[in-house]
Amino acid sequence: MTSIPPSPGISRRSLLRGGMGLSAFALLGAAGCSNEGRGGVAAAGNAAVRLPNHIPFPGVTFDIKGAHGVPDTMLRYPADPQAGYDGTPGDGKDVALMAMTNTPVPPPVDRNAYWQELNKRLGLSMSVSLTPTGDYTDRFQTAVAGDRLPDIFEFFNTEVPGLPNLLAEKAVDLTDHLAGDAVSTYPFLANIPTESWESCVYGGRIYCVPVPRGPVQSMVLYARADVLDADGIDPQATTADEFYALCKDLTGGSTWALGRNPVGYVRQMFGVPNGWAEQGGRLTSANEHERQEEALELARRLVGDGLVHPDDLSASQPQRKTWLVNGTVHLLDDTFSAWPDFSNYPLSDEFELAVVQPPQADGGGMAGIHLGAPIQNVTSISAASADRVEALLQVIDYLAAPFGTQEHLFKTYGVEGVHHQLEGTDPVLTEQGRVEIQLGMKYVVEGPWVNYMAGQPQVAQAQHDAQTAVVPNGVRNPCQGLFSETDSRRGGQIGERLAAVESDIIAGRKPVSAWGPAVAEWKKGGGDTIRDEYQEALAERVG
Repeated sequence: MTSIPPSPGISRRSLLRGGMGLSAFALLGAAGCSNEGRGGVAAAGNAAVRLPNHIPFPGVTFDIKGAHGVPDTMLRYPADPQAGYDGTPGDGKDVALMAMTNTPVPPPVDRNAYWQELNKRLGLSMSVSLTPTGDYTDRFQTAVAGDRLPDIFEFFNTEVPGLPNLLAEKAVDLTDHLAGDAVSTYPFLANIPTESWESCVYGGRIYCVPVPRGPVQSMVLYARADVLDADGIDPQATTADEFYALCKDLTGGSTWALGRNPVGYVRQMFGVPNGWAEQGGRLTSANEHERQEEALELARRLVGDGLVHPDDLSASQPQRKTWLVNGTVHLLDDTFSAWPDFSNYPLSDEFELAVVQPPQADGGGMAGIHLGAPIQNVTSISAASADRVEALLQVIDYLAAPFGTQEHLFKTYGVEGVHHQLEGTDPVLTEQGRVEIQLGMKYVVEGPWVNYMAGQPQVAQAQHDAQTAVVPNGVRNPCQGLFSETDSRRGGQIGERLAAVESDIIAGRKPVSAWGPAVAEWKKGGGDTIRDEYQEALAERVG
């Protein structure tokens, strides 16, 4: 068991793809990130594209250097952070941008000191059109249809049908500006890990810049370590039967073991793959795994035996977090990036979280967690702004400021004395800062994720420890960074039908045996075509 106090991060957008079902996070069957197209823009040539070289920014020395996929960690914000830019980026002309947000919209620029200072530091006027994350894809597609894309726009590259053709028509080809050593012109973009760029190549060209996240979008199971330790309970089960017994012991009266059914966690125990399994270049959907029905049976028992909070299906995740904080539930699954939400709750001094690793169902050690996508979303430059591509790339580069630079300090925490106060060297947001800085810049582009929480070094240390325990042996989706046209157009639809059967099974309305026929329908309805398209893209990627 690894202790984890609350920590900063970003909210993760959950996508319904190929049978995610009640968990909304179990990536089954049709989950992948786009980079290889079919049809008008050929897939051939993607493997030949030279991705931007990774040139780590040299200006910051981290307290704990990450390894084996674990991000770097900083216990205190660096004193006297250095500037990465001399002067201002861009060409001084106005920039229009559309962005997503998971927070309330901040005050407009005439009443927003942070926005005004951002414009000053950029040497231009930036207009920002913000849309809630849940509505963003619809807004993006409306802008595309109306030919109203601004200079800089972002999007979820798993949700746009015909994406290779769309980008070839609507976005600037960035290959000559970013491929290989060319990226060195933009040192903050060069600091982004190579893996994140895989999802930016379409039709043999680079059309986007990524918003990297590393492993923090991976799902884990949190436990209230302080409460369980006080009762002498170790939540780390070693088999599926032990996990069920633990949940039964933690349920009684007005408390329940689970804030919601962790079906994704259960599937990990039974060795169900992360979206797809690959062997010898051949792909098999996780939906078809031989132990799916065993996993669904355990998930069904957890609900049927009353071990999951009875309001789990109608509650929001913030409400479930409230249950965990007030002791109504003891266990809750969420992403590594969900930690910041806990700092918004009234916490006792003893409050402590732990990450509970998934045991192998039959014993013999721990199972691998399913690693989340290495990116949050991607950002492109409008083809209508092609004559300003270098200036706009400079602006994007500025916004990709690495942790520990002056640019990052301002972008994330605003102006000292206005938007944050220093506690030692740590910037702590003021109320004005919490309101004004929410311009969605972190979804335009960012540097690599760093484990850090202002004023709480023990949190950053705990983040590192938890990730070190589970990330190196995590299971990657082999289709990550690939594109299937059928998945983008029909994956959600056929996934919803499969998810409905999963819901019926877990709620006891259908037998577990209903899963097999439902998967056969999923395959017939497009699942097999999705597999073939991913398999073709995978073969091209590996040469």
